[in-house]
Amino acid sequence: MTDPILEQKPKLADTVRRLVAAYRPERIYLFGSVARGDSGPDSDYDLLVIVPNDAPPEQRDGGLAYRALWGVGTAVDAVVCTSGWFHARTHLKASLPGTVLREGRLLHAA
Repeated sequence: MTDPILEQKPKLADTVRRLVAAYRPERIYLFGSVARGDSGPDSDYDLLVIVPNDAPPEQRDGGLAYRALWGVGTAVDAVVCTSGWFHARTHLKASLPGTVLREGRLLHAA
C-alpha cells in the first residue's frame, strides 16, 4: 500500500524513488514536521533509510543519499542506518527509531 502523501507531494515521491534506486533499502520512513502534518513553507523532508545489516559500506554512507538527490529541488535530510541498529533501539522512546515508529510514515517497504 502506498502512502497517499506520495501522490500529494511529487518531489517527495521523486526523492523516495531516487533513494530506493541508490540504496535498495528495506524501508524508508518520513518523520518530522511533514509526517506529523505541522510543516511550514520552509520545512524539509526528514527521511530514515533502513538498509540491510549486510549492506556494503558504501550503502551505509549518508553521502550516497546526497549524491542521489542532487537536483531533486527540495530540502531533504536523509539518515541512513542498518535494520539491526534500528530494531535494537525501537523500545527507546527518546531514540530516533522510537520517534519514527510513533510519528513516522512508512513510504517504502521492500
